[in-house]
Amino acid sequence: MEALNSVIREGKYLFMNSEITDMEEERRWFERATREGMRYLVARVDGKVVGDVSIHPHTEKRAHFADYGVYIREGYRNLGLGTVLTKELIEIAKKQALEILQLSVYATNNRAFHVYKKCGFRECGRLTRDIKFLDKTYTDRILMELPLTRT
Repeated sequence: MEALNSVIREGKYLFMNSEITDMEEERRWFERATREGMRYLVARVDGKVVGDVSIHPHTEKRAHFADYGVYIREGYRNLGLGTVLTKELIEIAKKQALEILQLSVYATNNRAFHVYKKCGFRECGRLTRDIKFLDKTYTDRILMELPLTRT
């Protein structure tokens, strides 16, 4: 949890403002999400968790979609970990017969936006001033998608 909490503390990449402190609640969430089809990969360097990536499939009429998310701990960015994890999870999503991955990224997160574009995601919308940081500044949220099947 420390890797995720360290990114939460940075306050500029994730929706969450509060660190995860209840490990039992987190374990229950993880078990439920995994039963619901979440797929999850962890990046480790020298045995230390430095990031992860996940897909969360939707249900019912949106069962062909999955939400995608990734984080990499400071000090381990710009090493290609995000790209490797993203490409691997795209292959997993294809094997699950998902048709579209979708994500959102803050407009201020140029590094992540570049990785997503490099992996084939395309911008499909923008929510103006959708994110308000703790310092009272705003940024847009960019919506992106990656079709996994040909239409």
